[in-house]
Amino acid sequence: MKHLKTVSHYFGFDFFPQEVSPPPPKALPRPIPPATFMLPLHVIEPPVVQTASTFLRTWRISGAAMCAALRNAGIETSDWAAASFNADTFECFFEQSGKREKDQLPSSIFVIVRGDATGTINNMRVKIINPETDENGQLDPAILRIFEIMLRQPQWLDFHETLNAIKNLKDIKEDGFGASIGFTREVLNPGNYNFTLSLDATSGPQKSTRNYFSGRRWLPLPDPAVEIDSAQPQSVSETPHTEAPAESQEHRH
Repeated sequence: MKHLKTVSHYFGFDFFPQEVSPPPPKALPRPIPPATFMLPLHVIEPPVVQTASTFLRTWRISGAAMCAALRNAGIETSDWAAASFNADTFECFFEQSGKREKDQLPSSIFVIVRGDATGTINNMRVKIINPETDENGQLDPAILRIFEIMLRQPQWLDFHETLNAIKNLKDIKEDGFGASIGFTREVLNPGNYNFTLSLDATSGPQKSTRNYFSGRRWLPLPDPAVEIDSAQPQSVSETPHTEAPAESQEHRH
């Protein structure tokens, strides 16, 4: 065997190649330690009933704008101004009375929008007495227009059945997220109808939401229009072009 290996190497053959051992396996990287997260206590603690909140509506129109919308629709309300009995209460109103007929009270309409000096509406009320109706017993469109404006301007689109009930002079009451709408016939005076639209936090969670977003807790946001105007550089006034003084005849050469 030894001579065979010598002869094979002499003639350039390698019948018996040396076995090459494979390299040792590479060590695996150490696993990354698990990340730790610190959760705030309010995430894992059960909610406290006293601090719970809920959705609460807000007026998306001011009292002055509501009164203007009524006037644009032909209901000639007064201007939005302080009430005579309380300077902190602002209001506008409209009143119209018809002629008295025999044993019936005259038909009349009374509309009032009431709020505060900031323009925030507190409530809107309408009282109609012996309103005119058509042959189907439906409310006169001229009167129904008042309720259309009052229900459309706040942009609360989930009170779908209210206007249809008012049109047919049916009692209805709807509540949702602090808003309360009611249209009812008086029991002792069947020809009298009362409409109320108000927004108030009645439950504990609603009061928590109202207090948290109250303007008394936070500074008012700056007016972006004022900031833009102040950021713009003032235009530099150009000095009027002055002509060079005429050369005196004495200085000419």
